[in-house]
Amino acid sequence: MTGDPPPVPGALRRSACAVLVVLAAAGCPDAPPSAREARGPTPVAPPAAASPPSPPVTPPAPAPPGTPAPPPVSAPAEPEADLAPEPVEGHVFALPDPLPPEASPVAHADRPPGEPGPPPLALWVGGTGVEPGLLRYPRGLAATAEGHALVIDKTGRIQRFDLEGRLVASVRMPEVAQGQPTGLKVAPDGRVLAADTHYARVVVFGPDLRLERAFGEAGRAPGRFMLLSCALRDPGGALYTTDYGDDVARVQAFAPDGRHRWSTGSFGLEPGHLRRPMSLCLDRDGARLWVADAVNHRVVVLAAADGRWLGHWGEPGRARGQLGFPYDLEQDEDGRLWVAEFGNQRVSVFEQDGRCVGAWGAPGRRLGELARPWGLALAPGGRVWVLDSQNDRLYLLPRAAVLDPRAE
Repeated sequence: MTGDPPPVPGALRRSACAVLVVLAAAGCPDAPPSAREARGPTPVAPPAAASPPSPPVTPPAPAPPGTPAPPPVSAPAEPEADLAPEPVEGHVFALPDPLPPEASPVAHADRPPGEPGPPPLALWVGGTGVEPGLLRYPRGLAATAEGHALVIDKTGRIQRFDLEGRLVASVRMPEVAQGQPTGLKVAPDGRVLAADTHYARVVVFGPDLRLERAFGEAGRAPGRFMLLSCALRDPGGALYTTDYGDDVARVQAFAPDGRHRWSTGSFGLEPGHLRRPMSLCLDRDGARLWVADAVNHRVVVLAAADGRWLGHWGEPGRARGQLGFPYDLEQDEDGRLWVAEFGNQRVSVFEQDGRCVGAWGAPGRRLGELARPWGLALAPGGRVWVLDSQNDRLYLLPRAAVLDPRAE
């Protein structure tokens, strides 16, 4: 898309940022649940005395004498008010023309590898900053077919790291003033899909991170987007998305030519309803979609063909097998679901019936601990990338460290 967006007639004639006022009021992904979202299930509870403990994490080496104590993982804030004027229905955020120089990919040669970490970490990359290779609150993660990690942070940069932790390429989103994406997926053909959350559009990059196009319209109507959190393409070219905001909480499907096929879900707690759907993954045979229904603390399964609700599992809590704000999920070669729990500071693994078969993570600021993990991505060779978002780090570790021995 090029040029200026079309004018908005009548009482809805206002600046493009009005759309973002709506979307921000509807619930920024970083924010705690809104008053509307907070109704229903009890918030994530502390573990009961009889709850089985999560698998232990090998503690990192103690800090040198005199090192200041790291800040604790922040506690969830109070729910915010639920204020939302009507959106500017159908508004299109056109790509800037010409594109800014930062939206062109940059190759990074001769970069150092990632740093070793305490067991079970194979390596880690990041650290707080805006220089290449550093991170500032990363909120989206995906892996290429060869296992390279693609990370997007709140600077709007996508950075690509190889399996040794070397930064190999980067690019910035074409616009970031109104907000940054919160979801990344790699399509079967290697293209990178960024859910440009606050611009109500999907931005498509080539395998070389060269920007190719963008599409999407803001609004509540089927086929449009409120806060877009995930965009996933299947091998046949169909597109599946999640978006939410105010009373909208849904999964949508689009044909390869862009035609809207179906929408499912509305705001609520009961089966058929969602609250802040954050991510999607597709079964290996393409028949079912798995949805991270974050504020309902559950995983939902839908029929990919028509969006029919096939079931759900999960309950709020911190005990092993319970869920605390699942923000991302992927399915491995054996059909198991790997879930990044933003609220419980861990990665959990489930069979398709909801039985937990592994968990890893402990809250904290030290290397090897987690603070608000937004995402994970499976890599070849039995490895998994994990975002340690609030600590501005990315970890690579063996999947065996997460799985129960009998589940390997």
